[in-house]
Amino acid sequence: VSITIIEARQLVGLNMDPVVCVEYFVFDFHVPPDVMFDKIIKLSVIHSKNLLRSGTLVGSFKMDVGTVYTQPEHQFYHKWAILSDPEDLTAGLKGYLKCDIAVVGKGDNIKTPHKANETEEDDIEG
Repeated sequence: VSITIIEARQLVGLNMDPVVCVEYFVFDFHVPPDVMFDKIIKLSVIHSKNLLRSGTLVGSFKMDVGTVYTQPEHQFYHKWAILSDPEDLTAGLKGYLKCDIAVVGKGDNIKTPHKANETEEDDIEG
């Protein structure tokens, strides 16, 4: 599982020094694919240096490994993940993380898609 965080935008909060956490998980390489595909990838953004709110969760994003693997080339490339509060999903979005997520099995290669028209102002909503 390969994860690259490119940038964050529209994070909810004031005077933030955000930190992105990619949760570490361990899995057995000898499990059937359907068991592996149920494993969860979790990305979280927290406040870091604000003394009053140190370690406070801004928002997180979860996706199972199988969802990534079923994508073309087994990856999401330069996609915006919507951050939310896992304790209150009705609270609305907490920001966005632009990331690359790939799941590579034995014999698979990661191919970087060519993005000729990519601009600084790419479409978050898309």
